[in-house]
Amino acid sequence: MTKKLGNPSDSPNELIDVDEAISRLVAIQQQAFSFFFERRTERVVDAPTRFQTFVLRTVRERERISVSELAHALSISVPTASQLINTLVERGWLTMDVSPEDRRRHDVRITQAGSEVLRERLEKRLSHVKDVLGQLSPEERTALVTLLERAASLWKTTPDDEGSSEHGHKAGRGAEPD
Repeated sequence: MTKKLGNPSDSPNELIDVDEAISRLVAIQQQAFSFFFERRTERVVDAPTRFQTFVLRTVRERERISVSELAHALSISVPTASQLINTLVERGWLTMDVSPEDRRRHDVRITQAGSEVLRERLEKRLSHVKDVLGQLSPEERTALVTLLERAASLWKTTPDDEGSSEHGHKAGRGAEPD
């Protein structure tokens, strides 16, 4: 039988049940991993928001994507995607041109400036991760990575209630990492 622990430091060797694990993982996601993203008080005016960064990564990964395809990939409406794209075009991070194959379609691409913004954000994020991982022992780092890899592998193969796995993609499609 597993025991519910009130605090992560209660006893590192005692087992916890699934509900306690979920509770702790949600708390970790909300607190400890927030360092991956800017906090409201740290928001830099000329830097993209978290969602804009996600949009830039999505466009970069596909090289060229239509407005409607991007809207679908982001699970937002086409008008909302258009507004978001226009903002990123104004900032010089994306371009939008009429498709040479279909004049009704507009293709969205990332610019050199957009790629540079993503590179800078990644460097900053990796620096924070390196600082945190540097505070763990080699054994703790190995255990953390091994368990996260195992959990990610299980999540990839476990469909959600809509028959999809991995961020809403139908089971069986290729993974598209962040």
